[in-house]
Amino acid sequence: MTKTELSVAASREEKRFLMEAALLMRDTDRLDEAKEMFEAIEPLVRDKHLPVIGVGTIHFAKGDFDDAVEAFERAVELEPTSAIAYAHLGEALAFAKQTEEAELALKKATELDPGGKEGGEMARTIQKFLSYGLL
Repeated sequence: MTKTELSVAASREEKRFLMEAALLMRDTDRLDEAKEMFEAIEPLVRDKHLPVIGVGTIHFAKGDFDDAVEAFERAVELEPTSAIAYAHLGEALAFAKQTEEAELALKKATELDPGGKEGGEMARTIQKFLSYGLL
């Protein structure tokens, strides 16, 4: 059995608990532990892009923008219709000083979520910062 295999299936509530625990770890600056948790959750869930986004946010919080870009690109590959993945990708690209690529990712996020409920509003905010020259 490999590190990521489990012999039992986690319930929906257990998966949700693990994801919330990982988010809490991240938000309380327990970044390495949170990254491990997100990575452990990925094989358990159907929406694999969500814990991958979590890993990307850890890299972003550490200032590792190139690693964040890689994680968010992977999230986009896993779920090409995820506006939130594109919004995070655009933000990481902006901080990595890849402005043209950032603008493309942010545009894609707003196209996927014009109502702004799942990443579109985040993308529009980052687009404003870019247009003002703040990133």
